Amino acid sequence: MTDIEIRTNIMNVLIECRKERAITQEQLADVFGVKPTTVASWEQGKSLPSPQMLYRLATYYKKTMNYIYGIKE
Repeated sequence: MTDIEIRTNIMNVLIECRKERAITQEQLADVFGVKPTTVASWEQGKSLPSPQMLYRLATYYKKTMNYIYGIKE
């Protein structure tokens, strides 16, 4: 898997998970103590959450890290 594919997978999964929870970017930002622009940047693929933040997001969404990375189980 290339870096671009990983970035795209993470971006798409983060959007999907947030919409499943029916929360806004602003609400998610409040939960994790980041700016809404940070969440938007993750979802646009402009930046990636740190590994620690990816783990926290996976836990929050009740998903595996493989799922967050777009790896089908």
